[in-house]
Amino acid sequence: MSVAIGAASKSSKRMRVLKKGNLVAAGTEHVLAEFEGEGKLYGSLDLHEMMAGDTVIVRQYVKLLLGSDYEKYAEETYEEVQDMPVIYFPDKATDVAMKITLEQTEGVYRRFRHSFMVEE
Repeated sequence: MSVAIGAASKSSKRMRVLKKGNLVAAGTEHVLAEFEGEGKLYGSLDLHEMMAGDTVIVRQYVKLLLGSDYEKYAEETYEEVQDMPVIYFPDKATDVAMKITLEQTEGVYRRFRHSFMVEE
């Protein structure tokens, strides 16, 4: 029996932090993360500060062709106190661009911690 020893294979993919923050909602649609290029977007959003009377809309958009406009492909509304306040965005692949936004439409404006990474 022989054992071949060679160089370890390296992955050509690289993970990097795209954006982290503590967004203060102000009644408009805010971009949480936007990525242009070829890769996968991952992230999380913390809604733990939401209280009675609060409403937040999270939207996801994608560009299908270079030079095209963003098209909405997902929208979710969150109301009141959240029993499970962390939203996780599993890998979403793109070869052009994508973005995730947050808009607080009701209640006292809150802070929303978020963190997004990209694998290129």
